[in-house]
Amino acid sequence: MFHPFHGLAIQNILWACHLTAVNSAGQKMASSDECRLCWCKDLDDLEDEDKHIAAGNAGHLCFPCNCRAPVHVRCLSEWHQSRWWQLLEQGFNFDEAHARIDTCEVCGARWMTRGRPKPLAAWALCRARGGTGKVALRRFPTLSRATRNFSDYAAANGQRLELLEQDVTGEFFRVRLAPAAFYQGEGSSAIAEGWIRHVYLEFESETVAARLPTPTMPPAYT
Repeated sequence: MFHPFHGLAIQNILWACHLTAVNSAGQKMASSDECRLCWCKDLDDLEDEDKHIAAGNAGHLCFPCNCRAPVHVRCLSEWHQSRWWQLLEQGFNFDEAHARIDTCEVCGARWMTRGRPKPLAAWALCRARGGTGKVALRRFPTLSRATRNFSDYAAANGQRLELLEQDVTGEFFRVRLAPAAFYQGEGSSAIAEGWIRHVYLEFESETVAARLPTPTMPPAYT
């Protein structure tokens, strides 16, 4: 049987040397022609008894996120199932577990094997509602307020944000901002990407705002 994860710890499946878009010197790395989950190139690399399992598009390489290394559709499906049960066993609730398996842990983009739909708008302004004047970016589109889900960067009140995509619930947008201030302390980065709730965004078009879902409250976390 075709089990690309047999003998591999699930936390090591995201092959670091293939996932990184730039090396330590800041130079772009060449794209890989191997699946970063099973290390095979295509159906011809599989054992004969496994080819019928990976028949069709499931056995071909695709780029489901913004990383430079491809995956087989079937391998990604297998990883989703394994990762889902691992997260539940670790005590993650449904909302956070779903967000984590739906999102690449490296580049932050949603896994999409059939094209990436455009968001409702291209730009929006950040409207911070706290005393810091900043909104921390999230690594995953989840309502969980656990520290593990937030990045080091934040959008400043009034800052113009480029909208890259929207999650399936409509609650979150993945944004790009430049510069990107650190949420804690001084300093900033030239550019950063992350997820932000739509309640912190102001859109130029009232039509866009009318199509957004009613804000929901985060579930209780202990």
